[in-house]
Amino acid sequence: MMRCPALLLLLPPLLLGATAARGPPRMADKVVPRQVARLGRTVRLQCPVEGDPPPLTMWTKDGRTIHSGWSRFRVLPQGLKVKEVEAEDAGVYVCKATNGFGSLSV
Repeated sequence: MMRCPALLLLLPPLLLGATAARGPPRMADKVVPRQVARLGRTVRLQCPVEGDPPPLTMWTKDGRTIHSGWSRFRVLPQGLKVKEVEAEDAGVYVCKATNGFGSLSV
């Protein structure tokens, strides 16, 4: 009996159904339009976006970019955390999610 050599067949992931649709960031969940926080407490604002590749996020408050100099503010992969909330923290917060295919502001 004669044996056939093994055949190795490499298929691109698309043919195997292993990839999701790549594209710009999109809404992953509903947006909470208004959030209330108690003074002195910690609040987390969600950025309900997803994408492939996963987007990087940037936050603004009243049009000003939140950065590492804002000591009580921490940008997290899925949102923004504000520690020891003060009355001056009230405002309009926008999360901008960007990947190689585009961006989305929430």
